[in-house]
Amino acid sequence: MQISQHLKNLAINKVLDKFQRMSIVKKIFVSFLILFIILILAVNLLILNYQKNSLKSQINKNITLLLENLSKDAIDHIVFFDPLAIDEKITLIMNSPGIDYIMIADKNGRIIGHSNKKELGNFIDIEKETLKKWQYVDNEEIRHLNIPIMAGDTFIGILRAGISENKINQYVSDGTKDLKNYIFILNFLALGVTILMSFMLSKTLIKPLQRLKEKMFHIQADKLELCQNPYIVLCKDILSCTKTDCPAYGKERCWLIKEAKENCKVCHNIDCQDCYVYKVSCGDEIGYLIETFNEMIIKLKHSFEELDKATKEKLKLEKSSAMAEMAMTVAHEIKNPLNAIKASTSYIKSNFEGEVLREFLSIIDRETERLNELITGFLSYARPLPLKYEKADLNKAIADVIKLIETEVKEEGKILNIEFDNSIPEFYFDNHQLKQAILNLLVNAMDATKKGDSITVKTLKKDSKVLITISDTGMGIPEELLNKIFEPFFTTKTTGSGLGLACVERIIKNHDGSITVNSKKNGGTEFIIELPLKL
Repeated sequence: MQISQHLKNLAINKVLDKFQRMSIVKKIFVSFLILFIILILAVNLLILNYQKNSLKSQINKNITLLLENLSKDAIDHIVFFDPLAIDEKITLIMNSPGIDYIMIADKNGRIIGHSNKKELGNFIDIEKETLKKWQYVDNEEIRHLNIPIMAGDTFIGILRAGISENKINQYVSDGTKDLKNYIFILNFLALGVTILMSFMLSKTLIKPLQRLKEKMFHIQADKLELCQNPYIVLCKDILSCTKTDCPAYGKERCWLIKEAKENCKVCHNIDCQDCYVYKVSCGDEIGYLIETFNEMIIKLKHSFEELDKATKEKLKLEKSSAMAEMAMTVAHEIKNPLNAIKASTSYIKSNFEGEVLREFLSIIDRETERLNELITGFLSYARPLPLKYEKADLNKAIADVIKLIETEVKEEGKILNIEFDNSIPEFYFDNHQLKQAILNLLVNAMDATKKGDSITVKTLKKDSKVLITISDTGMGIPEELLNKIFEPFFTTKTTGSGLGLACVERIIKNHDGSITVNSKKNGGTEFIIELPLKL
């Protein structure tokens, strides 16, 4: 037994080794051939099974209909006791395939009609279950049916029948014999055609498949490169297009450019797959395969970028959550002692005199207040309030915030520029929290600017979004710090909690928006907020 199994394994390994040593042309040929054989076998089984099931279902349906009609026709024959007519109808129905027996008995249980004449005159038990319609299958795969015969609401007899699954299966098998022969002949002819076509296709496919193979090897080496397509054409050439403002003008594979796809959908109401330029560029199925591969590469690149972004966002959230938890714990522990220090300072001021004492107590009081503000900021970040949406005017909300810092800006000799887009309609946002975010950005702009610098606030409606731009001509942010400014507790100031920009980012993201920053050292800073226009 072990020797036989060993020899079998050797034979399989020999075949596999021989297949591995074949040329790509032969591999494609053999693969197509094997695929065809598997496909044909599967299709044959599906066709035959469908035909058999369909025929079997039709037979069962016909039998059920015949028995139902017989139960209705038997009413008069039972009432007027006409056994000859009953026997004639039973004999007629027994010619149907699959019926094993038919029996009709009167209300007393006497058999007055039966496919087996020897059973005539015998009695069956009339029980409570006899008056109901039922069926069951015995060990010989015969389905027994019980149909009560009713004249109105009056029980006058019973019809019982046996349906043999084996007889039905035999009838179905005999009925599909010719179909099997036809399928065999068609398969033989199709096999010959497939052998010829497989050989021709394998020769044709080898070159582009080789290119795909090389690019797939590059993927394994983390090189996401597009596969070359020698038949690629430009839409401007094939359509003689002169619309230079089109996103696809003069560019290869315009179907991979998001703006071009959207433009064609809007202007021409056509998808890239239905575009004449796309079809000509692909040429044949292998061309479609190459371009599908290229689209996959583009999507894969995008997915990797999104995954990298999501991973960084996850790490940032985890870090933020841990810091927020720590801040909340520390803040709770410090808040009560601070309150006690503040109360004690107030008490000493009220009950003791002395210039030096009062000066030091004022310092303690002022620093305690500053610590209290920091702790309040920590708690606010650790336990953010849910958004409270209300329909409001964005420009008015920003103007209210500007009023808070306008006087200070003028006193410090700085220039404040305001450019509002008056076409922005009222929409839903959290008025209080968005004002807080804008105020944080303006305060940062004031801290980053000196006398003579300018601070600019702009709003702009763009499609279904609103853009808020806050820029300054101040000291800017070093490039190496740009990716850290939204991290909780990160700050370059000597005072402050480092939560201002972290809170801004959270508020904007809670609004389903985004915030980006552009800055260079000594080149000013620009924050761009993008919010959805929820009308």
